[in-house]
Amino acid sequence: MRCALGIDLGTGSIKAVLLDEAGDLIGRGQAEYPLYKPHPRWVEQDPEDWWRGLCASVHQALAAIDPAQVACVGLSGQINGAVFVDSAVAPLQRVPIWLDHRSQAECDWAEQRAGDLLRERTLMRLGPVNTLAKVLWVKDHAADVYQQSRWIMLPKDWLRYRLTGQVAAEVSDASATAAFDLYERQWCGEILAALEVDVGLFPPLANSPDVVGTITQAAAAQTGLVAGTPVVAGGGDMPCMILGAGVIEPGIISLGIGTAAHATAFAETLDARAFDKLWPMCHPIPGKYAWLGCSFTGGASLKWFKEEFGGSYEALTAAAAAVPAGAEGLFFMPWLEGRATPRPDARARGGFVGLSLGHTKGHLVRAVLEGVVFDLRHSLDCFAAIGLPIGELRIGEGGSHSAVWRQIQADILGRDVVRIATDDLSAIGAALLAGVGGGLYADFATACQRTVKLAETVRCDPERVEYYQRAFERYRRLYPALRDWYRRQKAS
Repeated sequence: MRCALGIDLGTGSIKAVLLDEAGDLIGRGQAEYPLYKPHPRWVEQDPEDWWRGLCASVHQALAAIDPAQVACVGLSGQINGAVFVDSAVAPLQRVPIWLDHRSQAECDWAEQRAGDLLRERTLMRLGPVNTLAKVLWVKDHAADVYQQSRWIMLPKDWLRYRLTGQVAAEVSDASATAAFDLYERQWCGEILAALEVDVGLFPPLANSPDVVGTITQAAAAQTGLVAGTPVVAGGGDMPCMILGAGVIEPGIISLGIGTAAHATAFAETLDARAFDKLWPMCHPIPGKYAWLGCSFTGGASLKWFKEEFGGSYEALTAAAAAVPAGAEGLFFMPWLEGRATPRPDARARGGFVGLSLGHTKGHLVRAVLEGVVFDLRHSLDCFAAIGLPIGELRIGEGGSHSAVWRQIQADILGRDVVRIATDDLSAIGAALLAGVGGGLYADFATACQRTVKLAETVRCDPERVEYYQRAFERYRRLYPALRDWYRRQKAS
């Protein structure tokens, strides 16, 4: 029996999954690591924590098999980190990750210097979430780190270096950085030159399923893998999640509520009309694209509520289920670390609107669940606006585990939704890349047909759909009403 190993570097933990040739999950491992928040708006991680987590999770996944059965390894990872390494590829500092929002001033400067180029080549407005913004901040505020850097790597690419000894990047992860030309599928020298950043700091690029190295003897000793096992380039966590959900043709839309919440769609080509509304990315299938709509702190909003106000997820969602749709006029804005889709705004912040003495904890929880889905609803509207077909809606991740949240998604989105039976979709996507790149699966269609497993269909309720449509019209007016207020707030 041969199998493919997928490793996903998430925000709070790293996961490893093994898929056999039939597409069945035969092994799994997971290890957690901390976030560091030394200052307001700073969110960092230690790459050595990632490596220790990778070794632990891979050992767990391999426990039931002979490691020689692993045909190929693929990695997925959180997008938009920035790992500054020296000539020995050793990290020079802790890594500012995608949640790090310290760089708004650098984004404002970049808009003046290269706003048109960014718009034309990346279809993005630079925001603090992007890797390029973090590079500009380090260049301005930690010049010694910048000057000592030989490479600026994305998180999973540094882990792949630890496995293979080879420095490389790949297009799906790179395409979210704002330093990448989506049309040429290369680092954008024009943008980097305009912003006085050396393009030579970014590693050479490969396609996601390309084999770019093999497991070294040193990595084999620490992970339990066999030296010489091929490793593919892999993908960013969102592109890999797209693949893991089977979004490989027009009309299939995947939605997930994890730390962030997202909606994704397949596309053959780019469309400039989506500028400042959706995030374009290179699909893990070479030559294809994907569109991403995002709420940065979707599932994190419920986690925050749980940690601050107490109760298990089961108890909180049960309380929400006892409250009528609309939480009796209470709204929640899930922008705890800024707004993403449409119109990214790092200054935006979350909050409840419409509180009264009659509202209970259950009302607050239901408003959180609804607010996250209202934010996702924007993404479907943006897909429709650029002519993307919306056929089957597939829901996954933590938000699909709750019956009440599944129903809220169907009712607010106004369509029946199908639950994806498989968790760990980014790790699954990384394993599929390994399976295709390593010859375990003939092609991506075969890989997804064998692996992507769907569960029940959740039917939308026509009465609640009509109610939520009216409520969404009120919700969508909240950000325009508050935008200037956010901008006047002193950065904290």
